[in-house]
Amino acid sequence: MTRLDTSASRLRGLLTVVVAGASLLLAACEEEPPVLRVASKNFTENMLMAEMLAQLAEREGITVQRAIPYGRSAEVFEALKQGRIDLYPEYNGTGLVYLGQPAMSDGAAALARVRELYGPLDLDWGESLGFSNDYVLVMRPEDAQSQGIRTISDLARLGPLDIATDTDFIQRPLDGLGAMTRRYGLVPGKVLSYALDDDGKDKIVQALLDGEVKVAEMFRTDSQIDTFDLAVLEDDLQFFPVYEPSPLARNDALAKFPKLSGATTLLKDKVSADDMRRLIAQVEVEGRSVSAVTLGFLAEAGLVDAAAEASAGGGAEALKVALGGLDALSGPAGRAVRATQVVFPKRSIEVVRAANPLDLVVSGEARLAVVGTESFYSLEDGAAVLSSSAEAVGVVGYRLAHLMVTASGPGSLSDIKNLGVGEAGSASDRIARNVLAGLNVEGVQLISGASGDLNAQVEAMTKGIVDAVFVMAPLGDTAILDIMKNDRYRLLSIEGWSEGNAPIRYSFLRPAKVPAGTYPGQSQAIETLSTQIVLAGPSGEREAFGAQGPGTTGTAATQPIPPDTVKKLAAALGSNEVVDPAAPVAAALRPELEEGPQPLVAELPTSIINLLATLFIAWMIYLLFTRAPKSRLKEPPSDLHITPAQRNE
Repeated sequence: MTRLDTSASRLRGLLTVVVAGASLLLAACEEEPPVLRVASKNFTENMLMAEMLAQLAEREGITVQRAIPYGRSAEVFEALKQGRIDLYPEYNGTGLVYLGQPAMSDGAAALARVRELYGPLDLDWGESLGFSNDYVLVMRPEDAQSQGIRTISDLARLGPLDIATDTDFIQRPLDGLGAMTRRYGLVPGKVLSYALDDDGKDKIVQALLDGEVKVAEMFRTDSQIDTFDLAVLEDDLQFFPVYEPSPLARNDALAKFPKLSGATTLLKDKVSADDMRRLIAQVEVEGRSVSAVTLGFLAEAGLVDAAAEASAGGGAEALKVALGGLDALSGPAGRAVRATQVVFPKRSIEVVRAANPLDLVVSGEARLAVVGTESFYSLEDGAAVLSSSAEAVGVVGYRLAHLMVTASGPGSLSDIKNLGVGEAGSASDRIARNVLAGLNVEGVQLISGASGDLNAQVEAMTKGIVDAVFVMAPLGDTAILDIMKNDRYRLLSIEGWSEGNAPIRYSFLRPAKVPAGTYPGQSQAIETLSTQIVLAGPSGEREAFGAQGPGTTGTAATQPIPPDTVKKLAAALGSNEVVDPAAPVAAALRPELEEGPQPLVAELPTSIINLLATLFIAWMIYLLFTRAPKSRLKEPPSDLHITPAQRNE
């Protein structure tokens, strides 16, 4: 065989290998299943519906890629048109707005209309899920009642409209804030806007409850409406369109996945407004994951096997976060729970309650706890002693002491004989004992009550069973707001804290004021005390000394939170403040110092001058103690003889 034949043979062999490899590669590519891209908008309700669609598609064997959440309304819709996603839940009212159509109050007619309009765009509207989530304007009930506001038109009597909204509502050209004020002839005022994917709903409600605005924009299914008993104003001009959600999909995706249409149709009329409020509360209030809540609902509706739901739920043990009996999930405690969910997205979060939540962390019954800095201390012989084996992993906020009395009740703390302090061992109970001891107030009987029942304590005060009620709560707490709107109660000042040694004995208690106007009828600022609220976990350090010997164990009840996780939790809480120095803090949050001793370095001329000065001082001291001073008297002549008798004279 010639060299040419050999080369040709090698070339044919190489081509055979290349062709075979290419064939295998193409076969592998052909074997990869197509992927359905499911997306959602950036608020909980839409995320829940998108997850329902994704899980039902997976039940039919479709491979799903999630973008939950994807972004704001316009961003998600644009992504669908451009083919970057295949499916997401949309509202028929919003669909009309996108194409500049007038609002419709008939849901069935609106669905038929968007199907007609979107057909030429190769987009398909599926069946309605069964509820409508319209925009609504809400007010504090006492404000609406006192000012006679029942409809949106009535707002014109209030002058400039101060309103809190989500950022998406401001930008909507046809059914948003600008269009609404024009339709109703309202005068624009202060506008506070918040992104929905940044605890926006909570911030909107808080701005309304704090009195920063007169009105708030919300969705009809928002759980906060029921939680705070907000007054929903009638849309008397029927400005807002009906908003019934349906799956909105690309036609090419429906063709690619023949079972997709049947899977999404399973949700037809399966979700009521009450269902959605309940599911939203499970995510936003209880801190559960969207996937877990969705799977539970689908099992309840009979759309997935209950056994499969139980099996999926048992894959990871719930992460328990301990709260106090009076910790409202609409306040700082709820923010801590949601931050935990952000850091542990694959874990189901379970809220447990106890008088002192830190006890559950120390015993290993809970992983994290929302507590005041006083929880790390015990009261011994009139002094606070650091006694907990837990540590702070992030700052949540502050609680202030609220000393409530009736309008005709005691005029000062020293006049109180019976003081209601809530559940024994609670933050209110412990702080009340510290305050009485710190101010040397004697003769006060502390009366404990049931866990989390503030109204029962106030009722006991009304009946004269107790003279006052002591409560530790965040500033503007909604439960206290509800009580104080009745003119029968007022807040009593706690004065004189800084005049003695109380700040040293109880370093975690700081003087504070309740600003005037915080609560109904409060015309003046109230002197009080505050404690920092922290998220706490098991301590990462063994105590240097303490219980020792055969009876002690060598390991903690629970493992400490890893440093990286501590930093993530602190960041998710969003506080710019550091942990109060009175509380033990996780090592990951302490200032970082360079390792090893740092030498004191001085410039050479300065060192020489210091050395010479030191030598000079040493020489002077030497002269002072080693050389006797000369006598001021003249020495007698050497030839002068002094007899013994003369010497003794």
